[in-house]
Amino acid sequence: MSDFEIDFENPIAKYELRPATIKKVSKEDREREAAEHREKLRNLFGAEEFEKRERRWAAEEAAKDPREHWLYGVPESELPLYLGSIVAIGEEKNHRPKAQTMELAVKALVECKETPFYAVALKVARAVGAVYGADVFRPPGGERVGEPVSVWSSLAIELRHMFEGRLVSAFGKEYRWPDPAAQDKGELKFLLVPDKNNKPVLALRPHDIRDALKLYAARMIATGTTFNICENCKAPFLSGGTRFHNKRGDARFCSNDCRWKWHNEARRKAR
Repeated sequence: MSDFEIDFENPIAKYELRPATIKKVSKEDREREAAEHREKLRNLFGAEEFEKRERRWAAEEAAKDPREHWLYGVPESELPLYLGSIVAIGEEKNHRPKAQTMELAVKALVECKETPFYAVALKVARAVGAVYGADVFRPPGGERVGEPVSVWSSLAIELRHMFEGRLVSAFGKEYRWPDPAAQDKGELKFLLVPDKNNKPVLALRPHDIRDALKLYAARMIATGTTFNICENCKAPFLSGGTRFHNKRGDARFCSNDCRWKWHNEARRKAR
């Protein structure tokens, strides 16, 4: 990718995490939102087609590991934070994140080593900006409500699927790379922009932070970064490529500490 650059700016501000209200977290409220969503889909597809799709979705979901859901295992006391919003404090300004910052943001979202996830989402937003901007979720004439942490969760899942070489459609169908459906990663503009000598340089411009992070993830994959599961702690981690060359692409452990623990336990069992 040395023949062109990534030309990308994103609005950024100071952000804080605002927990969800008790009403937002309540079971009754979640059931009401689910019912409203089902009604919208019923109107979109028609009652008969929707019922066919719903039966298929139910069968597919039943066959999945329940841990696929991003809130699996979250204590009830922490739900207000997981279901909260990242809110901009003050005005936004245009920001051009560096390549290293974007790749580290991809790494943080895919690995999610800093638990809980809302802390990862807040850290990434502070580094690269919000997914949709400060005012997208603002009611007309109302105060800023921020964007839900779940927006960042869906993006993190998309990025992880990229490194796993798969794509899951809106209807739950899974495609594996190199299937043509799994090759499609996003949309870009291409431009000729002036360099420091005012000569034209080819540049790619993502439409938003979602496409920008997916573009950087795609470049990482194309240059050798691989997705791995640590044999000791079972946590996902990225290795290899130009940015993470200090860890081989076929690395078995996410850290030296995990490698030492695994080998020590193997020696103990061998005695």
